[in-house]
Amino acid sequence: MSSSPLRCLVVEDQLMMQQLLMAMLGQHPALQVVGSACSVAEGIAACSALIPDLLILDIALPDGDGLTVARALARLDPSARVIVLSSFAGTVERPPELRSQIVAILDKSRAYQDLIREVEALLPEGLPLRPAPSLDLTLLTPREREILELVGRGWSSRSIAERLIISPHTVETHRRNICSKLGLSGAALVRQASLLVQSFQAPGGA
Repeated sequence: MSSSPLRCLVVEDQLMMQQLLMAMLGQHPALQVVGSACSVAEGIAACSALIPDLLILDIALPDGDGLTVARALARLDPSARVIVLSSFAGTVERPPELRSQIVAILDKSRAYQDLIREVEALLPEGLPLRPAPSLDLTLLTPREREILELVGRGWSSRSIAERLIISPHTVETHRRNICSKLGLSGAALVRQASLLVQSFQAPGGA
């Protein structure tokens, strides 16, 4: 593989998940996140404009089957590779025409752990994808640490509120407090929370 960065396109309709994936992938110098899309139509247009080396693809998109995007990219560049994400990964099969392009079909619930492994296999010289997060979690209350982990797993404030049986306003207050204590902006919180989840799921992690 060339030593130039692996150009990656993320197609995912859940905005928080999309941001987490882009933040995670964007941490590595051997990767270049060149764009994102939220639908089949946007994905096809982005593939045509950008012709990425790697497509991270949610199979269930609001306007159709995500594999349509993979087929479009394969026609543009047969050497491009695709990693498919699905909540029902066990039931998804590689179409015969995409068997050489699709390198993995991953369950969304394990996307962080498994995506790291699959992407690392495509990187030159096995360069690791995980930088170590540097967060002083001792500054946080147990509830704040719990919310931080859920943010890192791609949960929205509303979903967190339903999970913890609190109001979305209370979740947002906790998020502001976490940012204040850790010296992070909102966007940096999402990025660092993503890396934190990765470190928990890495072999030997907490």
